[in-house]
Amino acid sequence: MRLITFGDSWVRGIGAEYREGMSMDEFKEIIWDESEHCFRRLISNQLGLENLNQSVGGSSNQTQFRKALELFFGNNKIELKGTDIVLWGITSVYRTELWNNKKSCWESIFLPDPGSAVSKILSTQHHDPHEETIILGHQMQLWNKYFRSMNVRNYWFNVFNDHTWNISIDNLLFEKSSLLSMLIDDQGENDSYHKSTWLDEDKKITIAKQIKLVNPISGHPTKEGHRLIAEILLKNLKGELDE
Repeated sequence: MRLITFGDSWVRGIGAEYREGMSMDEFKEIIWDESEHCFRRLISNQLGLENLNQSVGGSSNQTQFRKALELFFGNNKIELKGTDIVLWGITSVYRTELWNNKKSCWESIFLPDPGSAVSKILSTQHHDPHEETIILGHQMQLWNKYFRSMNVRNYWFNVFNDHTWNISIDNLLFEKSSLLSMLIDDQGENDSYHKSTWLDEDKKITIAKQIKLVNPISGHPTKEGHRLIAEILLKNLKGELDE
């Protein structure tokens, strides 16, 4: 029995080993450490499931869709089982990825990034957040149909932005609210879209920092933040899984 997780740094558990008062240098030493305190591990332990994690720090939605294609249809594909559960976090639409010929790998692109010529071109000429959100919703519908055809239970959630769609998306937890909104118990409108860089601030991230549920350096959940997220998700998942 497996919990298959997709998402960005919040799902990956980046910085979950942060300790209050850490310096930037100290934080950088532990930021990428695999943590038993991240919410995906807490959930899989609680449900008695193996965690097969596909989430990546700094990941875009495009990256996660690609990794799903590789996982389920690639040369080293896995066989889905009816006992599997897929938990998938939706991240910022101001991220994407492009193939880098020089490095022979996929490269994450953050929009806008003034230090990147590619990002500048994409941001000003080839990116519309509304259109990206529409495509995102259609991708979610498509994957819902695939998982349903495989008799696999799958669930989506917004990570730190409250995306909305004018189409019906099955298995979307918390309706439009994000994990961040649920974490600070504020389902109201935000003051800005969190584009997801360390210096990117919005009202809800600021509140989460003040109550120490995300760390003050990078804005990632603390151990307590992960514990509460696991509690929130388990509360919703158990209702779904008991049906």
